[in-house]
Amino acid sequence: MYLKDSYVDLPKRWCQPCGILVVSSEVLVLALSIAQQKTSPEELQCRVELAACHRLLAHFGIEDLTYNHISARIPDQPDHLLIKPDDFLFRETTASSMWKYKLDGTPVGPDTGPMMETVKTIHAAVLEARPEIGCVMHTHTPANIAVASQKCGLLPISQHSVIFHNRVAYHDFKGFELEKGMRNALLDDLGDKNVVIMRNHGALVIAPTIAEAFLKHHFLEFACRAQVAALAGGTELIIPDEDTAEFAAAQMEKYKLTENGGKDWAACLRLADKLDASYRL
Repeated sequence: MYLKDSYVDLPKRWCQPCGILVVSSEVLVLALSIAQQKTSPEELQCRVELAACHRLLAHFGIEDLTYNHISARIPDQPDHLLIKPDDFLFRETTASSMWKYKLDGTPVGPDTGPMMETVKTIHAAVLEARPEIGCVMHTHTPANIAVASQKCGLLPISQHSVIFHNRVAYHDFKGFELEKGMRNALLDDLGDKNVVIMRNHGALVIAPTIAEAFLKHHFLEFACRAQVAALAGGTELIIPDEDTAEFAAAQMEKYKLTENGGKDWAACLRLADKLDASYRL
């Protein structure tokens, strides 16, 4: 659906009922350049979905200027990742603007800058260590930073938080992830988990697909917001017992409610198109 409309049929995208598509000449040149390259359908789809993920997070208020990052493994090139340029806001990203690297940090393409140290320490490290993972999402929001700064960690006090019960890792803050030696500590704390509360820092969510990472991040963000609000109330909290919390978490896994974005990802892509379809370029 999104492949045929993203690069090779640009005039059709401009005529979509969601509105007029306005892009800079630089973005159009990038899009046409990507279209002319021997880029696989799998990479094209990965680029489009990754750009959509950025735009959607910005729409929902998940944006810390240029300092958050989402990376995706290219499905048919598992030793390569895509990530936004370091100086881009989430809302500026397009499919063709994504930088491509080998997991060892080697840039691919003439317009790709050197891999940032934080990308090496977090994104490339996780994708290399966990071959089943296709997307790494690292954000700082007021809510997840607040929970990351609370000794209690994420509490199972809402339907959004119980799905992470006993499924969250914690990583202590030892400085900014600019040092190569920091990657091992992060990987050790991550273990086999798919969510990390990075103490005094933010959150790390990983998943097999972009769609699933987006949905799990949404649930985590709502869980953190609910916890901050509940604790601010100053009254005693109702906390489900261990068996109930574990049962609810197991239900999410049993019914695969977040797998590949569940029923929400397609709806979110429709929203992204209505907001501004230029992300597909």
